[in-house]
Parts: sequence; structure tokens; C-alpha cells
Amino acid sequence: MRRTPLTLLLAAVAVLPHELAHALSARLAGLDPEVTLLPTWAGEGTPLGQFDAVIDESTPAWVVRVIAVAPWLTFVGCAVLLGPVLRVALPPVVGLVVTLLLALWGSLSAGDLAVAGNPRAARTAGHFTVPTAGWESGVADLLTVGTVLLVAVLLIA
Repeated sequence: MRRTPLTLLLAAVAVLPHELAHALSARLAGLDPEVTLLPTWAGEGTPLGQFDAVIDESTPAWVVRVIAVAPWLTFVGCAVLLGPVLRVALPPVVGLVVTLLLALWGSLSAGDLAVAGNPRAARTAGHFTVPTAGWESGVADLLTVGTVLLVAVLLIA
């Protein structure tokens, strides 16, 4: 994908909050996170953003897992907090837009699931990029649908 100001802006809106949720949780765990928009990628698909941080064998598996799923925890948590405000104070169309954004940013990628499912491989590799086993893409798709529904219920039901 060409790196133009417009593609960077669109990528930032689409994925930067998601990647920053990973980065914030990594920073809270004492790691030094990096976020890249429109990264160079040799693997399958074309990611719009990438989070990474150096980890080692001493990093607890639960820390790796929490960082991997941090966007889901962050943005579903935002839906829990924003739901009462949106239902009372704002028109339904705003609730719909916020639902879509929080669900987009909170949805987990196949890579997020691969790291959460195999933190040992991430620790061995020394960073948050783990090869997918094949099941992650389908599960990520199902979780995205579930995340949209959950966020919608929390915000506008």
C-alpha cells in the first residue's frame, strides 16, 4: 500500500487506537512498545498498523496474553462506561457511530489471537509477532461479529 498522507490518515483512524491499546498495556508492564502505521509486511494480508515490543523468556505468559487482548478489554470497557451517557444524552446515530468505532478498535486480529494463544512462542521469538496456526482468522472473524454485538448492546440497548 502506498504511503500517502491520505492513506496514513485513514490507517490512523482505523487502527491507531487499537495499536495504542496494545502499546499502553505494554508500557504499563514495563516494556518499550513501538507502533507503526502501514508497516512493511512479508506475511499474509496487509496490516494497516503494527504493535511490537521486545520481550524475553522471563516475561510472564499472562502479561503477554493481556497485552495481546488489550484492545478488546480497552474498548469493550469504554462501551461499558459510555453506554449510560450515550443512551441518555446523545441521538441514536451518535451511538451507532461510536458502536462501530469501538467495535472496530476493539476487534482482535488473527495475529493478536496467535500471540494470546501461544505466548511461549512470542517470548521465544522475543517480540509480539507469532506465526498463525490457521484457526486464528476464522476465530477473529467470529469474535469481531461478537464484539460488534456486545458493544452495541452495551451502548444502545
